[in-house]
Amino acid sequence: MTRVLAALRTDVALQARNGLYAISVLFASIMAGALIWLSSAESLHRTVPMGILFVVGGSTLMYVVAMVLLERDDGTLEAVSVSPLRPREYLAAKVASLSGLAVFEGIILAAVAMAWLDRSSLAGAAVPLVVAGLLGLGVLHTLVGIIIVVRYSRIMEALMPMGLVALLFQIPALYFIGALPSRLALAIPSAAPAMLVRAAFVPLEPWEWAYALLGTALSIGIAAVWAHRAFVHHIIRKGVRA
Repeated sequence: MTRVLAALRTDVALQARNGLYAISVLFASIMAGALIWLSSAESLHRTVPMGILFVVGGSTLMYVVAMVLLERDDGTLEAVSVSPLRPREYLAAKVASLSGLAVFEGIILAAVAMAWLDRSSLAGAAVPLVVAGLLGLGVLHTLVGIIIVVRYSRIMEALMPMGLVALLFQIPALYFIGALPSRLALAIPSAAPAMLVRAAFVPLEPWEWAYALLGTALSIGIAAVWAHRAFVHHIIRKGVRA
């Protein structure tokens, strides 16, 4: 636990030094303005999940790819294979710091839009549900970003697969705004935590609650196992051989 906390403090400091928090504030504020312009109090249940998927999902993938490749260039990743910090501890620190950044960014986006369009939407369980959905999306996108980025050594190589995954994970936004009525969109992992965000605004049916909770847990569990295996294979083992 001590090693994880130390790694977490280092990650947060590095992210702050590289301006990720300032970028998040600026980006979320601009997108909140766009959401206010395009939305209304009656449509928050549609537009807030859409906005969070577009903004938080895409930016989290970009952040994790950029930070991991920066550490690869600095030799930090190779050092993990011979340091006391275990792969699971490294990944836990990354997930915690970048998910926290996703929640920070998403809260700005959602809270500004909700406060401007319908202040009453901030009451009750709305805010905890939005935070729960943001946390699920942050963890999921961070793990998926790690699965992608450990295979590459340059950002230009990682941009194409990262962009394709970002587009795929944003398809459920079309379902939430009613542009894609087919429930096939719910097969995409990002839809489950986004459903938790939707629950902040409208009552969910029992199957939607089951899907949101179980789908989020299952997606994160699978992604965590996959990310750990990918990290060990592409970073630890190859780093040892090198």
